[in-house]
Amino acid sequence: MENEAFKYPDTNSTRGKIEFLNRKFKKQRIAIIGMGGTGSYILDLVSKTPVKEIHIYDGDIFQLHNAFRAPGATAAERFDIDGTINKVDYYFEVYSKMHNGIIPHFKYITEENINELGNINYIFISVDKNKVRSMLMNGLLKMDIPFIDVGMGINMLEDSLLGTIRVTTGRKEKNDHIKNRIGSEEFDENEYATNIQIADLNCLNAVLAVIKWKKLSGFYQDLKNEHNSLFCINTNKLLNEDHTA
Repeated sequence: MENEAFKYPDTNSTRGKIEFLNRKFKKQRIAIIGMGGTGSYILDLVSKTPVKEIHIYDGDIFQLHNAFRAPGATAAERFDIDGTINKVDYYFEVYSKMHNGIIPHFKYITEENINELGNINYIFISVDKNKVRSMLMNGLLKMDIPFIDVGMGINMLEDSLLGTIRVTTGRKEKNDHIKNRIGSEEFDENEYATNIQIADLNCLNAVLAVIKWKKLSGFYQDLKNEHNSLFCINTNKLLNEDHTA
């Protein structure tokens, strides 16, 4: 069945005459590690593609503040039941209405269970702790699984916000830049660990990450082959770095 990934036909691709390009995704198994603000927008975008499976990993509960950094709108009564709905089950409920291949995992990925990811084709890392990032990246490189890591650092300056949004790609062909882009320890001055997050920035972080994945998949042309991108809010600049030959 041509539209087996979806609950209903993808007439948008048909209208745009890009069905043949979407076939590049059909056999892919995707994982999103971390279903916070950026991870949820990654899911929103990837669920519009005919990938075979989308595995979502998170051990956290869906709380009130999450609703203000998530795609769509959460009904108020969802918070009035018992307050214990977890993120992966919540997003499974939402996106399984459209995509057949959403697979929730109510757990964190650790050194003990990272081998579960062995059959995944591409992985999005959307976590807020550098130690966890480092563990995931080292493990995925050993398993030869390409990944895209996202992060942002937003700070207050007088009466406005400024900061940077980062997308870092790692794979067998290019990974020597990672140690210079992402630390393995937690520091108070960590540029990408501040707690200010806003839906539009989470969304942009996800959009840039998904565009990079689509480049790696051959859907979009990629002339620069950058493996690190930084968007600076106050200058509106997108810096592309760590290119392959």
